[in-house]
Amino acid sequence: MTTHINLLPWREELKETRKKEFLVLLGSALMVAVFLIVIMHLTMKASINFQMGNNERLRTEIALLDKQIELIKGLQKEKEKLLARMQIIQELQTNRPHIVRLFDGIVRTVPEGLYLTSITRSDTKILLDGKAESNTRVSTFMRNIDAYTWLKRPNLNLIQADEKVEDGKYIGFNLEAVQVVEEPVDHDEPKPQ
Repeated sequence: MTTHINLLPWREELKETRKKEFLVLLGSALMVAVFLIVIMHLTMKASINFQMGNNERLRTEIALLDKQIELIKGLQKEKEKLLARMQIIQELQTNRPHIVRLFDGIVRTVPEGLYLTSITRSDTKILLDGKAESNTRVSTFMRNIDAYTWLKRPNLNLIQADEKVEDGKYIGFNLEAVQVVEEPVDHDEPKPQ
């Protein structure tokens, strides 16, 4: 029987071969890891760039919408102004006959021997200043106002003593009345006294 003794360094060769295989596997794993990291980095960067683009587009759209909102607010303010003007015009149109009725009523109620020096209107309150030949003329004027459909509640605020003028004596008076603005039921106008 012969024995074979192998004196070659087979263990070192095996160890060297395994070491090379390990390094190849380690290098491959590192390359795969680096490749995956680069791909993840590029994917994340692309996602961030995509989101930044979306954000910029949203900012642009928001700015556009803000301009439109400002335009709408301006239009709403303009609409409110126009509605207010229309309301004023409508009130003026509605009140136009009242002014005509007021002056018509004053003309119809002023008796002879009495004249007015000033007429002041505040809402429905009418202040009348004037001169009269006598207290009777003022009383007649007050009765005529009370009987007239579009004027009511005469109230004498002031009556002054006789005042001498070229054509006789006159007394000054200050009278207050209320203008009726709603349509009265009876449209028959009484004859002034």
